[in-house]
Amino acid sequence: MTDSKYLQQFARYAASFVLNFAHGSLLVVGIMVAVAASYQYALHGVAGFDPRTWIDAEKSAASDLAEASAGAELEATPDVAKLPAEYSRLVQYIAKRHKVAGSGLEQLVRTAIHEGRLAHVDPVLILAVTSVESGFNPMAESVFGAQGLMQIIPRFHQDKIDAARGATALLEPAENIRVGARILRDYLRSAGALEPALQQYGGVSDVNDMAYASKVMNELERFRQIMKFGAVRTELAENAAPAAVRAPAAQAVAVANPG
Repeated sequence: MTDSKYLQQFARYAASFVLNFAHGSLLVVGIMVAVAASYQYALHGVAGFDPRTWIDAEKSAASDLAEASAGAELEATPDVAKLPAEYSRLVQYIAKRHKVAGSGLEQLVRTAIHEGRLAHVDPVLILAVTSVESGFNPMAESVFGAQGLMQIIPRFHQDKIDAARGATALLEPAENIRVGARILRDYLRSAGALEPALQQYGGVSDVNDMAYASKVMNELERFRQIMKFGAVRTELAENAAPAAVRAPAAQAVAVANPG
């Protein structure tokens, strides 16, 4: 067979291949167009064939993505945002009074603000209870088994504790404050007033013994004055010394004491 015949045969094979490939490609493209058209019709009806609908859908998807990103940013903001000036003054006061690191206190205060808002409990009340109970020592433990910042007895509040964190959950500052805020919320609801709710939190069954509630309320007022004025005013001068951490044996009734 001459070279010219070989070339002719090769040309025929090549042309056949190109035609078959083009036919197959057009078939695939046609199927893809049909699927896309069916999808647009299912989503938008006849309007789905209008290119403006596709543009609007793209804009909507971009808007949803922007909103999701903004939401994630807002959720992260409380952890990194600068504390309000009044809380910064309180952090400085607590750090000096209880001899604890200011950087750790800032995160603790942010947690109290966050959990207080979720539980509808005054964050400053949470901090006042923490001051009286543990002096801001996250590793504090009592002879009755009360643990952490807000001195919570685990066996009385298993329904509020994150079981996935294990037996030492209440020694984690964030978890302890979360649980303590919910305990305060429940006692405020059941007691109907701050003073009896604090007595219940302190496990004091004697209605004539208001020492625990008075101590926390004094601390609460002290903290509010620090936040507002940057100093403790005259009427609380006699209470300016750090309050001793409550002695459970003297004030607590094991059956009632929540923390």
